[in-house]
Amino acid sequence: MTVDRITIEAADADAAESLALIGAATFLESFAGILDGVSLVKHCTAQHSAAAYQGLLKGGAKAWLAKLDGAPIGYALICAPDLEAAQPGDIELKRIYLLSKFHGGSVASRLMDAVTDEAQDFQRLLLGVKDDNHRAIAFYKKQGFDQIAARRFNVGGTLYDDLVLARPLVTQTVKTENS
Repeated sequence: MTVDRITIEAADADAAESLALIGAATFLESFAGILDGVSLVKHCTAQHSAAAYQGLLKGGAKAWLAKLDGAPIGYALICAPDLEAAQPGDIELKRIYLLSKFHGGSVASRLMDAVTDEAQDFQRLLLGVKDDNHRAIAFYKKQGFDQIAARRFNVGGTLYDDLVLARPLVTQTVKTENS
């Protein structure tokens, strides 16, 4: 693959158009034919517009774009949690998506590394994932996530079952003989 040409870059409000483009593309690619089509389009129109990403970023969210030769191929976004299972000290991985052509390489792990580097002052990283999205769940398990709850997730007015996963972020201090 073209790993040496893929970059992971912090995204600000100026990158909202790129985030919207890759956000809608990856959501459609992931769920077309699985979720109700009308609901899927409504969701992408509302949640994956440039204005929606500008609002998230201006509201304190942090995002990263994976790019191949300058074109967005994936992204990750963290924000204050809006999950019922959240506790003080948690942060939410609101979105992490990658075009399927790039699954199975190191790009998703590199995006997750950017997230965990930024979130190092938090106790746990939370996320929601569709309960039958086995590929994503397997990736999250490899990244150290475990299920802590379930929820219903609204996609364009239709409710779907999600799992809520959490991963500890606090680094344990390693004791040495001199400490």
